[in-house]
Amino acid sequence: MARTTIQLGHLTFLDAATRGGYGWFFRELTDWWGGTANRQRPVARPQRHGAFTRTRATRAEKVMSFEALYRGRSASEVERAFDELSAVGAEAPVLMTVSTDDGPTWRSVIVEDTSARSTHNRPRGWQTVDLSSDDPRRYRTGTPVTTGPPSPGQGLVFPAKFPAIWPGGGSAGRVTLPNEGRAPSAVSLTLAGGFSSALITCVETGARVGLARPVAAGQTVVIENGRATLNGQDISRWLRFREWTEVPGLLSRTFQLEAADPVGQPTLTGRVDHAWW
Repeated sequence: MARTTIQLGHLTFLDAATRGGYGWFFRELTDWWGGTANRQRPVARPQRHGAFTRTRATRAEKVMSFEALYRGRSASEVERAFDELSAVGAEAPVLMTVSTDDGPTWRSVIVEDTSARSTHNRPRGWQTVDLSSDDPRRYRTGTPVTTGPPSPGQGLVFPAKFPAIWPGGGSAGRVTLPNEGRAPSAVSLTLAGGFSSALITCVETGARVGLARPVAAGQTVVIENGRATLNGQDISRWLRFREWTEVPGLLSRTFQLEAADPVGQPTLTGRVDHAWW
């Protein structure tokens, strides 16, 4: 059985129950799993029993912590390791990944505090790491799915002998993105040129996202988090409709590509990361 490991930035923490070895270890990983508090508070019914019915819940940010242990060869080595850990995530959010037998899941976290205990000149020491994530969900990276614009198949030539076998070929111009988690997850869409404009439609909901801007062959537009970037440059002002949609937990969504004046081999690549509360 594989033990749980934590990856915080560039540092890897092994289970503290692991015998022997030097480096970083951890224990007491708290609140990585499980939900967060509901921020929608009840409103009392005046002069009546109970409260007004709440139609939805919105979750608060996620707060986590773990105890980090460094096993070194000298007290000075432990102090240098403490300095290295204190610098991780000190100025910007950092990726945290927890790997178990069920696979890795990750969050973008802010390191709220790191508090070190005195080593008393011993070659090992503990440090408490407090973290938070503005997004309460944890994720597992999804698999990208790619399609070109719709294209016809080869067709069947008559007269034909029956039972006839219909030739293959052609494309519906669609990608189907499953979310194996239990929380809704946003979609990442990547358009590769060339075309003069493009429209992406969610088949199940009819939600649309359009790009009213030519994209040359060899250029790539990434549409996610309500923004569009072309080779790293923000081009969100050319987005149209902006009917953003998420993939609900344990379901999938299919997205249809329409590319005007296609040149070369334009494609749509979609990805949804599986999400849990």
